[in-house]
Amino acid sequence: MKKLTKRFLALMLVLAVTFTGIIISSPDQVSAAASGKKIVVSIGDSYSSGEGIEPFFGQDKASAEKVEDEDWLAHRSEKVWSSMLEIDGQKMVHDDNWFFAAASGAETTDLYNQQMKSYNYDGLTGSKGLTPQLEIFDKVEEKYGKNAVDYVTVSIGGNDIGFTDMMTTAIMQTNTLESTLEQLWQNFSKSHKVNGKKVASTRDLIKKAYQDIADKAGKQAKIIVVGYPRLLSDESFTVNAGFFNIEVSSETTAIINASCEKLDKELAALVEECKAEGLNIYYVSVIDAFKGHEAYTEDAYINSVNAKAAAQDLDSRSMVSAYSMHPNEKGAKAYAKAVQSAIDSINGSSSVSNKPVVTLTAKKGKITIKWTKVAGAKKYRVVEYVNGKAKTVKKSTTKTSYTVKNREKGTEYTFAVKAYVKGKWTTIKAEDQVSIIAK
Repeated sequence: MKKLTKRFLALMLVLAVTFTGIIISSPDQVSAAASGKKIVVSIGDSYSSGEGIEPFFGQDKASAEKVEDEDWLAHRSEKVWSSMLEIDGQKMVHDDNWFFAAASGAETTDLYNQQMKSYNYDGLTGSKGLTPQLEIFDKVEEKYGKNAVDYVTVSIGGNDIGFTDMMTTAIMQTNTLESTLEQLWQNFSKSHKVNGKKVASTRDLIKKAYQDIADKAGKQAKIIVVGYPRLLSDESFTVNAGFFNIEVSSETTAIINASCEKLDKELAALVEECKAEGLNIYYVSVIDAFKGHEAYTEDAYINSVNAKAAAQDLDSRSMVSAYSMHPNEKGAKAYAKAVQSAIDSINGSSSVSNKPVVTLTAKKGKITIKWTKVAGAKKYRVVEYVNGKAKTVKKSTTKTSYTVKNREKGTEYTFAVKAYVKGKWTTIKAEDQVSIIAK
C-alpha cells in the first residue's frame, strides 16, 4: 500500500509539472541576482563580432577543429568592443556574465535561423550552420533562470541594407553607384522582391528584430542598439587591388559617407519609435567617435581593403579579406568608449547611486571601510576626516574595501569614499561621511 501511495504521488507530481508548466530548476542553476552578476548578451553582425581583429575565439585549435568551432567560423574576436565593457564595475567574462553570439556576415534572418558558413581552409572544405543567435538567451536562462539578462548589445541591418554591394559598386562600378544606392534605400522603406519572393522592407525587418530581441531578453533587459561609422576618408585615395590600383574620388567617398550618416539617422529614429511603443531600448551612434579616423585616413580606426586573404579568413582563396572595412583595435576601443558612456548614462538616470555608499566595521583596533560599486567608476579614494579636515588614507584602489589599523579604542573616526567616474572624482558632502567608534 505504501509503494502504491508513493507511485501515485509521483504520478501526480509529473502531471502537475506537465500541465502547469512548473519548472524544477537544476541544482547547478544559480540566479544572476543571487550571484550579484550583471549579465550582458552581445549579438548581431560583423561590427559586433569583431571581424578583422585577431585573435578569434577558437583560433588556436587544430584546423579540423576550427572549421567545426562556431566561434571561429563566426569570427568572434577576443578583443571585440563588447568584451571591454564594465557594468557596475564588473568586467566581461566569456560565458560567465557575458554571452557572445554575434557573427560576421549576419543578417536579421540569422537571429532566427542557422547562418551557413562555408570554408576552404588549410585543405579543408565544407560548410556548417551557426546556431540561431536568439538561442543564446536560452543558454542564459539555463544557467541563471528567466529574466536574468541586464543588457543586450546589438548591431544589425548593415548586411540587410546591402553595405557590401554598396562598397563593391563604389570601388568597381562607380558609374552605377547612385542607382545602386537608390534601390537600396527603396528596399529599406518598402517591401520588395528577393529571388522572386516578396519580402518586408529592411526597416520592418530590423524593427521586428528589435521586438523579438526584447521578447527573448525580457522587459528588464536594456537593449543597446549600436550604429555604424562613416567608412571612408573625405579625401580621394587609392585602393590596392592586387595586380592593379583603383582610384576612389572624394565625390564617391562623399556619397558613401552620406549613406552611412543616413543609415545612422534611420536607425536612431527606429529605436525612438520602438521606445515610444514600450521597448526598453537605446541607440548609440559612433559617427562622431570615428570622425577623422575612417578608412584611408592617417590614423584610421577602420581597416582598408586588403586584396588577399588573411591567415584566419574562412576562404584562403579569397581575393579580398573579410577583415576589410571593419574596425581595427583602435576602432573597437572607440566603440567600447561610446557604448560604455551610454550605459553609464543609463545607470546614472536610474535609481543606481552615482556615489559610493560607505559602511564601517570596527574590531581589535582595526576599522574596515566597505563601499558599494559605482557604475563606470575606474577607481576609488578613501578619505578620513580629522578635526573636520579631509585627509587621504588610500589614494587609489580598484577594490571596494580598505582596512586601517592602530586605531584607539573608544575614539570616533570618520571616513568617506570618492569614485573616479568619467575623468573626475565625485564630491563628498556631509551626508556621505560615516563615523564609527573603534573597538
